[in-house]
Amino acid sequence: MKKKTKQILILTLTIVTLILGALLAYLIHSNPVDPNGDPIVLPSILPNKENEAVDPKYAEYRELFDSNKQINEDYVGELIFDSGLLQESFVQAKSCFKKDGTMYTFYNEDGSLVTDPTGYTGYDVYIWTYWKTGEYDYNDHGGSVFLDYRNELADQNLIVYGHHFSEWNDPTRSKAFTPLEVFLKEEGYAENANVTVVLEHEIRHYVVAAVYEFDSTDDYYWDNCQYWRFDYAYDDYTGTADATYHQRYLDALKKVRLYDTGVELTTEDKTLTLQTCISGFTGQLYEIVVLKQTDVETY
Repeated sequence: MKKKTKQILILTLTIVTLILGALLAYLIHSNPVDPNGDPIVLPSILPNKENEAVDPKYAEYRELFDSNKQINEDYVGELIFDSGLLQESFVQAKSCFKKDGTMYTFYNEDGSLVTDPTGYTGYDVYIWTYWKTGEYDYNDHGGSVFLDYRNELADQNLIVYGHHFSEWNDPTRSKAFTPLEVFLKEEGYAENANVTVVLEHEIRHYVVAAVYEFDSTDDYYWDNCQYWRFDYAYDDYTGTADATYHQRYLDALKKVRLYDTGVELTTEDKTLTLQTCISGFTGQLYEIVVLKQTDVETY
């Protein structure tokens, strides 16, 4: 009986020793000290996601995107000039019909409701309709800023449209794409050249590469300056492949640009093109701002 008790005691002491040893090893690893007794900070083997600091910038962008997406499912992102020149939310309608098959409520320039979508495209949905309210808006916001209905975010060239207001309608020169008029003179370029686009999971950075006035009465512009192409590997007029067009367009930009920005474009670059009308009610002259993508962050 005594022998059995002794064996149990030895086994118990062995187990207790092993447990204490393991606990001591854990404490030493968790709270190591140097020979002087000062604690040693060891790098974590695995990142602590719960305690990982979140960049306030990303948190702000996340909140901005999510709040606008709740207002309208067609919200695509935020166009932000780093200088503060302009910040506009932009939306996209892929066609005259919503994802559920129902037709959008949208308007003509005179405010009349579109009831027959024949001849209309997604381009027309937001041109006179404000994206936050779904109502006709000519004077306050000039409709909405919107992405071309054909665009996918992976396209080489994203095309975004916005209205330009006259002096009497916008004396502060702050509505929609009116602020872009500062680029018509070289003096307005350097301060306003950098742009950030906030998307659902990406932050894209751009720099203004070229600014020009598209003259819709001049065949040269129609033939060589087709800024509305989202993919330069096809011909807008014939539908056939035209591998040379993109380079011709870049060469044409050097001829028609208002000034040299010092930013070079190649056929490999991704671009963002902003269009606004600058000739009042004639619709003959458009300001085109071509931006080069320089960086992409995910968040």
